[in-house]
Amino acid sequence: MRILIIEDEHHTANRLRELLSSYHHPVHIAGMTGSIRDTLKWYAQNPMPDLVFQDVELSDGNCFAIFEAIEISAPIVFTTAYSEYALRSFEVNNLDYIVKPYEKKDVFRALDKLKKVKDSLRNPGNEILREVLKPEYKGRLLVKLGDFYQSISITSIACFQSEDGLTIARTFSGDKHFVELSVNSLSQELDPRDFFQINRKFIISISAISSIRQWFGNRLKVTLKTPVEEDIIVSRERVRHFKAWLNH
Repeated sequence: MRILIIEDEHHTANRLRELLSSYHHPVHIAGMTGSIRDTLKWYAQNPMPDLVFQDVELSDGNCFAIFEAIEISAPIVFTTAYSEYALRSFEVNNLDYIVKPYEKKDVFRALDKLKKVKDSLRNPGNEILREVLKPEYKGRLLVKLGDFYQSISITSIACFQSEDGLTIARTFSGDKHFVELSVNSLSQELDPRDFFQINRKFIISISAISSIRQWFGNRLKVTLKTPVEEDIIVSRERVRHFKAWLNH
Protein backbone atom coordinates (compact mmCIF):
# COMPACT_ATOMS: atom_id res chain seq x y z
CA MET A 1 0.00 0.00 0.00
CA ARG A 2 1.60 3.26 -1.20
CA ILE A 3 0.75 6.22 1.03
CA LEU A 4 1.37 9.93 0.58
CA ILE A 5 1.60 12.04 3.76
CA ILE A 6 0.75 15.73 3.37
CA GLU A 7 1.52 17.43 6.67
CA ASP A 8 3.24 20.76 7.32
CA GLU A 9 4.43 19.95 10.86
CA HIS A 10 7.58 17.82 10.67
CA HIS A 11 7.23 16.10 14.06
CA THR A 12 3.55 15.34 13.40
CA ALA A 13 4.40 13.84 10.00
CA ASN A 14 7.02 11.61 11.61
CA ARG A 15 4.52 10.50 14.26
CA LEU A 16 2.07 9.50 11.54
CA ARG A 17 4.79 7.68 9.60
CA GLU A 18 5.66 5.65 12.72
CA LEU A 19 2.02 4.68 13.26
CA LEU A 20 1.61 3.67 9.62
CA SER A 21 4.77 1.56 9.78
CA SER A 22 3.32 -0.41 12.70
CA TYR A 23 0.24 -1.49 10.72
CA HIS A 24 -0.24 -5.25 10.37
CA HIS A 25 -0.07 -5.12 6.54
CA PRO A 26 2.87 -3.78 4.48
CA VAL A 27 2.84 0.00 4.08
CA HIS A 28 5.17 2.07 1.91
CA ILE A 29 5.47 5.83 2.43
CA ALA A 30 5.59 7.05 -1.17
CA GLY A 31 6.20 10.67 -0.23
CA MET A 32 5.90 13.42 2.36
CA THR A 33 5.01 17.03 1.54
CA GLY A 34 4.05 20.05 3.62
CA SER A 35 2.71 22.69 1.25
CA ILE A 36 0.28 23.10 -1.63
CA ARG A 37 3.16 23.89 -3.99
CA ASP A 38 5.23 20.83 -3.06
CA THR A 39 2.16 18.59 -3.15
CA LEU A 40 1.18 19.66 -6.67
CA LYS A 41 4.78 19.07 -7.75
CA TRP A 42 4.76 15.60 -6.16
CA TYR A 43 1.53 14.61 -7.94
CA ALA A 44 2.99 15.80 -11.26
CA GLN A 45 6.10 13.64 -10.86
CA ASN A 46 4.72 10.46 -9.27
CA PRO A 47 2.01 7.86 -9.91
CA MET A 48 -1.18 8.21 -7.89
CA PRO A 49 -0.78 6.68 -4.39
CA ASP A 50 -3.16 4.13 -2.91
CA LEU A 51 -4.05 6.46 -0.04
CA VAL A 52 -3.39 10.04 1.04
CA PHE A 53 -3.25 11.39 4.59
CA GLN A 54 -4.10 15.04 3.92
CA ASP A 55 -3.63 17.78 6.52
CA VAL A 56 -6.18 20.54 5.90
CA GLU A 57 -4.15 23.61 6.85
CA LEU A 58 -0.79 23.65 5.06
CA SER A 59 2.09 26.11 5.23
CA ASP A 60 0.88 28.05 2.18
CA GLY A 61 -2.88 27.72 2.46
CA ASN A 62 -5.91 25.46 2.69
CA CYS A 63 -5.57 21.98 1.16
CA PHE A 64 -8.80 22.27 -0.82
CA ALA A 65 -6.86 24.44 -3.29
CA ILE A 66 -5.11 21.21 -4.35
CA PHE A 67 -8.41 19.58 -5.33
CA GLU A 68 -9.41 22.68 -7.26
CA ALA A 69 -6.13 22.56 -9.23
CA ILE A 70 -5.91 18.87 -10.14
CA GLU A 71 -8.01 15.72 -10.14
CA ILE A 72 -7.04 13.23 -7.44
CA SER A 73 -8.41 9.71 -7.71
CA ALA A 74 -6.82 8.34 -4.53
CA PRO A 75 -8.98 8.04 -1.41
CA ILE A 76 -8.22 10.76 1.15
CA VAL A 77 -7.96 10.67 4.93
CA PHE A 78 -8.32 14.28 6.03
CA THR A 79 -6.47 15.29 9.18
CA THR A 80 -6.75 18.47 11.23
CA ALA A 81 -6.72 19.81 14.76
CA TYR A 82 -10.40 20.79 14.44
CA SER A 83 -13.54 19.08 13.19
CA GLU A 84 -15.17 21.95 11.32
CA TYR A 85 -13.71 20.93 7.93
CA ALA A 86 -15.48 17.57 8.04
CA LEU A 87 -18.49 18.75 6.06
CA ARG A 88 -16.43 20.10 3.15
CA SER A 89 -14.28 16.97 3.06
CA PHE A 90 -17.36 15.02 1.95
CA GLU A 91 -17.30 16.98 -1.32
CA VAL A 92 -14.18 15.10 -2.44
CA ASN A 93 -13.17 11.43 -2.27
CA ASN A 94 -13.04 11.33 1.50
CA LEU A 95 -12.30 7.92 3.03
CA ASP A 96 -12.03 9.09 6.64
CA TYR A 97 -11.52 12.13 8.86
CA ILE A 98 -9.10 12.27 11.79
CA VAL A 99 -8.92 15.03 14.38
CA LYS A 100 -5.35 15.33 15.63
CA PRO A 101 -3.35 14.34 17.62
CA TYR A 102 -2.91 11.06 15.80
CA GLU A 103 -3.94 7.94 17.67
CA LYS A 104 -3.15 4.42 16.51
CA LYS A 105 -6.81 3.34 16.59
CA ASP A 106 -7.83 6.21 14.28
CA VAL A 107 -5.02 5.60 11.79
CA PHE A 108 -5.63 1.84 11.75
CA ARG A 109 -9.38 2.44 11.32
CA ALA A 110 -8.67 4.37 8.12
CA LEU A 111 -6.32 1.68 6.81
CA ASP A 112 -8.83 -1.05 7.64
CA LYS A 113 -11.52 0.90 5.81
CA LEU A 114 -9.34 1.15 2.69
CA LYS A 115 -8.70 -2.59 2.79
CA LYS A 116 -12.44 -3.17 3.04
CA VAL A 117 -13.02 -0.89 0.05
CA LYS A 118 -10.43 -2.75 -2.02
CA ASP A 119 -12.00 -6.08 -1.11
CA SER A 120 -15.43 -4.76 -2.10
CA LEU A 121 -14.12 -3.68 -5.51
CA ARG A 122 -13.86 -7.35 -6.44
CA ASN A 123 -17.65 -7.18 -6.47
CA PRO A 124 -18.77 -4.72 -9.18
CA GLY A 125 -21.84 -3.60 -7.21
CA ASN A 126 -21.55 0.15 -6.64
CA GLU A 127 -24.07 -0.06 -3.81
CA ILE A 128 -21.59 -2.09 -1.79
CA LEU A 129 -18.85 0.47 -2.31
CA ARG A 130 -21.15 3.34 -1.37
CA GLU A 131 -22.16 1.50 1.79
CA VAL A 132 -18.52 1.01 2.78
CA LEU A 133 -17.65 4.67 2.23
CA LYS A 134 -20.75 6.02 3.96
CA PRO A 135 -19.75 7.78 7.21
CA GLU A 136 -21.20 6.29 10.38
CA TYR A 137 -22.32 8.70 13.08
CA LYS A 138 -23.86 8.17 16.46
CA GLY A 139 -27.62 7.84 16.48
CA ARG A 140 -27.89 7.19 20.19
CA LEU A 141 -25.70 7.90 23.21
CA LEU A 142 -25.21 6.10 26.51
CA VAL A 143 -25.54 8.53 29.43
CA LYS A 144 -25.20 8.06 33.17
CA LEU A 145 -28.00 8.68 35.67
CA GLY A 146 -26.53 8.10 39.13
CA ASP A 147 -25.78 4.38 39.30
CA PHE A 148 -27.81 3.69 36.17
CA TYR A 149 -27.27 4.10 32.44
CA GLN A 150 -29.72 5.15 29.75
CA SER A 151 -29.55 5.27 25.96
CA ILE A 152 -30.92 8.53 24.53
CA SER A 153 -31.37 9.74 20.97
CA ILE A 154 -28.74 12.13 19.60
CA THR A 155 -31.58 14.27 18.23
CA SER A 156 -32.70 15.02 21.81
CA ILE A 157 -29.38 16.72 22.64
CA ALA A 158 -29.03 20.49 22.34
CA CYS A 159 -25.35 20.70 23.28
CA PHE A 160 -22.39 18.99 24.88
CA GLN A 161 -20.36 20.85 27.49
CA SER A 162 -17.00 20.14 29.11
CA GLU A 163 -17.05 21.14 32.77
CA ASP A 164 -14.41 20.34 35.42
CA GLY A 165 -13.10 17.39 33.43
CA LEU A 166 -16.57 15.95 32.82
CA THR A 167 -18.72 15.98 29.68
CA ILE A 168 -22.36 16.95 30.05
CA ALA A 169 -25.10 16.40 27.47
CA ARG A 170 -27.91 18.96 27.75
CA THR A 171 -31.20 17.94 26.17
CA PHE A 172 -33.85 20.15 24.62
CA SER A 173 -36.09 19.34 27.58
CA GLY A 174 -33.51 20.81 29.97
CA ASP A 175 -32.10 17.57 31.39
CA LYS A 176 -28.38 17.17 32.11
CA HIS A 177 -26.64 13.83 31.61
CA PHE A 178 -23.03 12.80 32.13
CA VAL A 179 -21.29 11.26 29.12
CA GLU A 180 -18.22 9.03 29.25
CA LEU A 181 -16.64 10.65 26.17
CA SER A 182 -14.65 13.86 25.83
CA VAL A 183 -15.89 16.77 23.74
CA ASN A 184 -13.04 16.20 21.26
CA SER A 185 -13.94 12.51 20.90
CA LEU A 186 -17.61 13.34 20.40
CA SER A 187 -16.76 15.84 17.68
CA GLN A 188 -15.51 12.94 15.53
CA GLU A 189 -18.57 10.75 16.13
CA LEU A 190 -21.38 13.26 15.56
CA ASP A 191 -22.83 14.16 12.17
CA PRO A 192 -21.09 17.45 11.19
CA ARG A 193 -24.26 18.57 9.41
CA ASP A 194 -26.04 18.69 12.77
CA PHE A 195 -23.32 19.44 15.35
CA PHE A 196 -20.43 21.90 15.50
CA GLN A 197 -17.65 22.30 18.08
CA ILE A 198 -17.57 26.06 18.61
CA ASN A 199 -14.70 26.05 21.14
CA ARG A 200 -12.84 23.65 23.40
CA LYS A 201 -15.79 23.35 25.80
CA PHE A 202 -18.93 23.26 23.66
CA ILE A 203 -20.47 21.28 20.82
CA ILE A 204 -23.86 22.64 19.80
CA SER A 205 -26.75 21.32 17.71
CA ILE A 206 -27.84 23.46 14.78
CA SER A 207 -31.44 22.87 15.89
CA ALA A 208 -30.71 24.30 19.34
CA ILE A 209 -29.61 27.77 18.19
CA SER A 210 -31.97 30.55 19.23
CA SER A 211 -29.88 33.59 18.29
CA ILE A 212 -26.36 34.68 17.30
CA ARG A 213 -24.81 38.07 17.92
CA GLN A 214 -21.48 39.78 17.35
CA TRP A 215 -19.19 39.58 20.39
CA PHE A 216 -15.95 41.12 21.57
CA GLY A 217 -12.69 40.25 19.79
CA ASN A 218 -14.32 39.32 16.47
CA ARG A 219 -16.12 36.42 18.12
CA LEU A 220 -19.78 35.39 18.16
CA LYS A 221 -22.11 34.75 21.07
CA VAL A 222 -24.69 32.00 20.66
CA THR A 223 -27.89 31.71 22.66
CA LEU A 224 -29.48 28.28 22.77
CA LYS A 225 -33.10 27.29 23.20
CA THR A 226 -31.95 25.28 26.21
CA PRO A 227 -30.69 27.46 29.11
CA VAL A 228 -26.94 27.23 29.83
CA GLU A 229 -25.34 28.91 32.83
CA GLU A 230 -22.34 30.36 31.00
CA ASP A 231 -21.85 32.36 27.81
CA ILE A 232 -21.47 30.24 24.69
CA ILE A 233 -18.84 31.95 22.56
CA VAL A 234 -17.59 30.88 19.14
CA SER A 235 -13.80 31.16 19.29
CA ARG A 236 -12.23 33.64 16.87
CA GLU A 237 -10.46 30.99 14.77
CA ARG A 238 -13.73 29.07 14.26
CA VAL A 239 -16.05 31.95 13.37
CA ARG A 240 -15.54 31.63 9.60
CA HIS A 241 -16.15 27.88 9.63
CA PHE A 242 -19.14 28.31 11.93
CA LYS A 243 -20.74 30.72 9.47
CA ALA A 244 -20.07 28.30 6.62
CA TRP A 245 -21.65 25.49 8.65
CA LEU A 246 -24.80 27.55 9.18
CA ASN A 247 -24.95 28.21 5.45
CA HIS A 248 -24.55 24.63 4.20
